[in-house]
Amino acid sequence: MVPAPPQVLPPPGNSSSGVAPQGRRRAGDRVLQPPMRYPVVRLQVLEAFSGAELGDFAVRLTSDLFLNGEPRHVLDMHPGEVWLVEAYRNPTDEQWYASRCQRSKRASEADGELLVLRTWAAGKVLPAHFSGRVFDRSTSKYVPGVRVNLRGDKTFSAVSDNEGRFLIDNVPPGVYEAATELPMDAGPLQIDLTKSWCAERTLFVK
Repeated sequence: MVPAPPQVLPPPGNSSSGVAPQGRRRAGDRVLQPPMRYPVVRLQVLEAFSGAELGDFAVRLTSDLFLNGEPRHVLDMHPGEVWLVEAYRNPTDEQWYASRCQRSKRASEADGELLVLRTWAAGKVLPAHFSGRVFDRSTSKYVPGVRVNLRGDKTFSAVSDNEGRFLIDNVPPGVYEAATELPMDAGPLQIDLTKSWCAERTLFVK
């Protein structure tokens, strides 16, 4: 369960403006910054892929934009939601932080990421896929109906659709050559699917 972030109170000072009274500053005076105050959410960890342990887990919500010491545009978490949370541990204070710039999202929107993480955690390798488009330089258009072959220990193929797009799925990790049945500008392309589980290329034909 993810409780709603607690309310963050404004800084002490003038109640009408929320700004503490200050004397006149002179050139060279140090500008005091308000202390950073982070909303904290407490999570119940259901699955842990790296770093965190199962059970209760506190994370501070942060942002690249602060106003009066308070982060703006933080993750919009609500009680009862299930999230895939990417957080980092600050070595200075040993606290966990998460922001919108990271890949945190609701679990209902993270099927692909969860599949990758669960496969990795089990010590297995996901099948890869190769996608892209077929483009004819002479007409400056994408070409439909072109067969694309991905050759390695086995050969996999697909045909480009009406917009010249193709997708070859469920490919075992390995190094392959990609070519079309039409003559290509630069010959077959080498596609390395050993370090990444996907690759995307534009194949130029004559």
